[in-house]
Amino acid sequence: MNTPLKRVTREEAENVAVGAFAFITSDEERLGRFLAVSGLGPDNIRSAASSPGFFAGILDYVVSDEPLLIALAKELDTKPEHVMSARWTLSPSEFE
Repeated sequence: MNTPLKRVTREEAENVAVGAFAFITSDEERLGRFLAVSGLGPDNIRSAASSPGFFAGILDYVVSDEPLLIALAKELDTKPEHVMSARWTLSPSEFE
């Protein structure tokens, strides 16, 4: 049975994304993988972080990696579903 994700506000979703970004950047291995996948580098990550889609991109990245999603949810003391809801708020699917 599929249960719908609980909607979160944009502010809540952005807070989750900020937490996710802090979590990713707090570990050299996680950060290295994120940079490799995203194509960003240490020299342009700051400017990318100010772009409108950055938070959505962070959460897209997190939810695409289940172990990372679970680790982040544990770190944020929340459920993975909450992170998924935040991602949906920032980057809704046209099929939902």
